[in-house]
Amino acid sequence: MKFKGKDNVVKEVQAKLGLKADGIDGPNTWKMIWENLVHDGKGAPEKPEPPVVDLKDDYPEVYKASPNQSGTIKPKFVVLHHSSGSHDGTRSWILNKASQVSYHYLIAADGSRTQFVYDTKKAWHAGRSKWNGISGLNSHSVGISFYGNTHSRTPSAAEIDSAAKKCVYLMDKFGIGLDGIITHKMVAPGRKDDPSEETYNLVIARIKELT
Repeated sequence: MKFKGKDNVVKEVQAKLGLKADGIDGPNTWKMIWENLVHDGKGAPEKPEPPVVDLKDDYPEVYKASPNQSGTIKPKFVVLHHSSGSHDGTRSWILNKASQVSYHYLIAADGSRTQFVYDTKKAWHAGRSKWNGISGLNSHSVGISFYGNTHSRTPSAAEIDSAAKKCVYLMDKFGIGLDGIITHKMVAPGRKDDPSEETYNLVIARIKELT
């Protein structure tokens, strides 16, 4: 849609949503509009950030098939992400065909997980990406995401533990080494910055403790 003054309108909306006000109404802008204006107040209430919790052997996990998936893969890597949006808003976005986005797993504040795509199917999480000479990480990796922005929030102990235990499961299942646990920032430098280095280091440290 084009109209006079569109760029300024888009910039104002982006500023309100806490995005870079560049006037380009791309997928990140529409994702935040969806979460804040369309999804807001709908569905299950947001799970509150828990206090210090007893870590579990594993965490509840439900499967909700995302329409945003494709062919069969044999994962060589696990790519860690954050969604930037709320947990419930992200969940809704991934289940929306129009978003063209999915992760294999999304982790909630209490460590529980939603699986959207089976481990051997391609989720649409990495976009343009390359690692160790391999391009198109969607075809070679499982994507696990924290909700929110991990540069402004540190995931709870349960979230870190849950992510690490899922990584260990996938490492055993597909013969992935610790060096195969990577981040969106690593595979798409300059384009993506998720998750934070702190979050990545916490997950790696917990994997080492578990293995």
